[in-house]
Amino acid sequence: MTQTTFLNKLRIKASPLFIVFGFMMLGLAGSMIFADSASAHGYIESPASRAVLCKQGLNQNCGQVQYEPQSVEGKGSFPQSGPADGQIAGGGVFAELNEQSSDRWHKVTLKGGKNTFKWNLTAPHATSEWKYYITKKGWDPNQPLSRDVLEPIHTVNDGGKRPPNSVTHEFNLPTDRSGYHLILGVWEIADTGNAFYQVIDVNLVNDGTETGGEEQPTAPTAPGNLASAAQTQNSIKLNWSAATAPAGIKAYELYRNNDLIATISQTAYEDSGLTSDTAYTYKVRGIDGAGNSTPFSAPLTVRTLKDDNNNGEIPTLPNVPAWEASKVYLKGDRVEYNGLEFEALYWTQNNQPDVSDAWKLITSNVALDWNPTKAYVGGDQVKHNGVVYEASWWTRGEEPGQAGVWKVVQ
Repeated sequence: MTQTTFLNKLRIKASPLFIVFGFMMLGLAGSMIFADSASAHGYIESPASRAVLCKQGLNQNCGQVQYEPQSVEGKGSFPQSGPADGQIAGGGVFAELNEQSSDRWHKVTLKGGKNTFKWNLTAPHATSEWKYYITKKGWDPNQPLSRDVLEPIHTVNDGGKRPPNSVTHEFNLPTDRSGYHLILGVWEIADTGNAFYQVIDVNLVNDGTETGGEEQPTAPTAPGNLASAAQTQNSIKLNWSAATAPAGIKAYELYRNNDLIATISQTAYEDSGLTSDTAYTYKVRGIDGAGNSTPFSAPLTVRTLKDDNNNGEIPTLPNVPAWEASKVYLKGDRVEYNGLEFEALYWTQNNQPDVSDAWKLITSNVALDWNPTKAYVGGDQVKHNGVVYEASWWTRGEEPGQAGVWKVVQ
């Protein structure tokens, strides 16, 4: 029955109230159809995609995609259309996913030959095609992903069918290349003109051994580089690099003197309520998505600072006023904050000296923890993962140890 016929019958047989109800039902049905067509979402969960590893914490500084790996959606009909070169990995939406270098992302080890790829669809929808691509031999891993470095390796035509929530595809990966490669999976939606993009960072192994057609499991690794960034008379700041496991890392267990003191999701922790001038020994291990433990990190012994009869408080600097949040400061004004001296670079109010671009650290031989939201200029020094770095030029958000703007000074 057409909409016109339905409404004509309403006019003849129905009361005015029922006619209004009929219009409401038609509108509701239309909105339901629209919502359904716009709700399709999904990601490649095995081998874990770049976006999924952001959610699991193995990839860091990913932006919003860590909360919604299923939403890397862009214009479809790839490669004739779709996201522009350099924006393919993020689907034209998540800029952080487009960052590309040889060591920016965690890699999944796969062997050439038969492998199984599994999509998790949080909202299945009518599908035209599933397409897979791999980077060509000799591609440059330090350049943003572009069409000219991709070659197709597998296609599945679904002809507009609605898939189940879990979709698997089995096909062969090339055996003529090894090392770091990208695999791009594209889920083309049949009736929205959009597609979902998933990049997998792969350590491809082709060493002549039998693969058995399965992804090779990777043994869990312990957290590394356990270090203390700062100490006071009654607290110790700790940080470490991420552990890895095939099931992903969901939490870390931190031990002090062999006693469990915290279970956290971050790779940093401040242990407080300690005794001054006392040594403490720490170790940390990861807990994976299946509840299994990784090996422990190497132990680290750290001593709190001496009290010096100051009841655990850092002494203030002579003739330098303490910073006040509500006070207005002008260029050149100096303040004391947490025992350190800072100078205002311009008019400022309510900007905390140790994290704001408005303040410059004056105290010598001190390096504060690197802050990804703070801008640094050439000569500024920071501490990150227990190492002191110096900026060579202006930078913001570029991680020490990962970006060339930083050089190690100690």
